[in-house]
Amino acid sequence: MKVYVLADMEGASYVVREQQTEPGSREYEEACLLLTRDVNAAVEGALEGGASEVLVNDLHGARNGFNLVPEELHEEAKYVTGGPRPCRMAGLDRSFSLAFMIGYHAMAGTEGAVLDHTMATRIIVNAYINEKQVGEIGIDAAILGYFEVPVGLVSGCRTAAQEAKTLLGRVETVVVKEGFSRNFAACLPPARSRKLIRETAERAVRNAEDFKPFRINPPVTLKIEYSHPNYADIQCRTPGIERLDARTIVIRGDDLLEVMKRVGWY
Repeated sequence: MKVYVLADMEGASYVVREQQTEPGSREYEEACLLLTRDVNAAVEGALEGGASEVLVNDLHGARNGFNLVPEELHEEAKYVTGGPRPCRMAGLDRSFSLAFMIGYHAMAGTEGAVLDHTMATRIIVNAYINEKQVGEIGIDAAILGYFEVPVGLVSGCRTAAQEAKTLLGRVETVVVKEGFSRNFAACLPPARSRKLIRETAERAVRNAEDFKPFRINPPVTLKIEYSHPNYADIQCRTPGIERLDARTIVIRGDDLLEVMKRVGWY
């Protein structure tokens, strides 16, 4: 039983402001510790549930994931960190039985979500896979599904949990905060969040057969609407990317990973 853990920061315990997610401040250093301890709780729960191996992928920060605090990390897992990355989902293959999304957030434009965005804050307005609107939960679940790996656990704010359940159906969630607005939330104490993450991770692994991969049937169409034409100007220079209008591009193909690679999402 191998578990692949995807870690982002915006949905981590007690993280509510952009300043916490951007390197160079005391707030960021504190957020790194908060995320690390959420991840540790997920690792501990997975092992208690019967996982034989856990691989954690630090995905926060435009392919340069280097946000986990090394000296704090659970010693029984391995960690994917650093960048630039030739592959965003390094180490992922069909040998994994289950995946966790720790510290995830809702898609761009979600009312009441904490730090909502899709892949790039202020750049992407909407993203669609085969006409289904998706955020990072959907994008990453689709990639996992390509490898037949189901998502068993998502932690983040309440709207992120709702998004995961709407998209994936049967999935365990841990709500660590509830947004009043984008940077304003009622948060659980981090110690309480970690306890819930550990317990839920253990339960997810014990019930791994209950979860189904999120599969995208070919042909695949990925449509991205940007906030400004300049972003579409840049992307449409890449072979295989079609311009739909001033702010929208589309990529079509028979292989999901090849489509995702065009925009650096795999």
